[in-house]
Amino acid sequence: MVDLIDWLVEQGYASTTQRNHVRAAARLGSWMVAKGLTLGNLDASRVVRMVSEDNARHPEHRSANENVSAVVRFLGETGHLRPEPEARAEDSPAEAFLAGWLRFLEEEQGQGVSWIYKARWLGRAFLALIEDPSGNLCWELVDVAMANDFLGRVVTGYSSSTAQSEAVLLRGLLAWSAANGLINEQVSLGILSPRRVRTGLPKGLTTGEVAALKGAVDLDCSTGRRDLAIIVMLSRLGIRAGEAAGLTLEDIDWREPSVRVVGKGGRVLVLPMPVDVGETLVDYLRVRRCDPAERSVFVRSLPPLQALHRTGVTEVVSKHARLAGLEGVYAHRLRHTAACQVLAGGGTIRQVQELLGHANLASSMTYARVDTESLRRLAPSWGRLP
Repeated sequence: MVDLIDWLVEQGYASTTQRNHVRAAARLGSWMVAKGLTLGNLDASRVVRMVSEDNARHPEHRSANENVSAVVRFLGETGHLRPEPEARAEDSPAEAFLAGWLRFLEEEQGQGVSWIYKARWLGRAFLALIEDPSGNLCWELVDVAMANDFLGRVVTGYSSSTAQSEAVLLRGLLAWSAANGLINEQVSLGILSPRRVRTGLPKGLTTGEVAALKGAVDLDCSTGRRDLAIIVMLSRLGIRAGEAAGLTLEDIDWREPSVRVVGKGGRVLVLPMPVDVGETLVDYLRVRRCDPAERSVFVRSLPPLQALHRTGVTEVVSKHARLAGLEGVYAHRLRHTAACQVLAGGGTIRQVQELLGHANLASSMTYARVDTESLRRLAPSWGRLP
């Protein structure tokens, strides 16, 4: 469990997600104790069976049990998961078919442990519908209507993204079946896409909310000065939590003045440093305590005094948001705030792109929907044609 927590932190999971995965690991451990299993004899197939049994007894656990897939990936990457046995002659047709499909996903498509785990769960559930009492698979029962009915039932209660993943897996299973001459290839093409949930508008904080967030910081200690510097930098420069965590002292050019940021895909941005960002950084760096030779700008407040991780940056924002009475505010919300401030100040979408470091303009266009003043000028008055 300790290794799992360290792995979750290294992977950059948010603190809430980390807790969900740890709970899933604890539930998996309880199942293993009940079954008399240890890590030495645990494989992904047994995990799938445990989850299926629990889902059958407690349907309300289904969404929470999805977190087990990340635990399985951890076990696979750290060598704690026993390899899957090869299909044997005495295996049922369903097990032999499933083993062949999973082997194809792993060896031909290069899919990871987590995806294979989900594929095994869905494959077993689908094949159970067409398996007769003798163990043979009745492929003549498979058509578009039957497959879509199955998909609709298995994704009930899940998020839109999870439902989309299940649809992709089912199409892949049916395409594999068609490639082996078991069904018509048109069946996989008829699988419907579950309803996508439209994302809302990017929502930044108002000037008053930003002031309340900064006002919740206790400046009488070095940790508070660090936290204020993080909040001001994220809300003014729009950098990501991981980018803030990766800043080093060498990335700050006091003569320019500017901040060098390494973004997604290794893209390097050099952003001008506003006065308020520079002032809060100076106040923090004057009291910054860290281990010898540590060059990260933002460091932990407790030993070991090393670089603050991305999740730590996110926790700084969420902690002070709670103190300020702002619910659901995390580090990425400050990125939206910076973009909205550019538009509110008369800036352009191109300037938003340059500030946020988007590789193409299309990624920045979502902020055009919140630029109501510009949109209002494009709308014709009632009763007049443009």
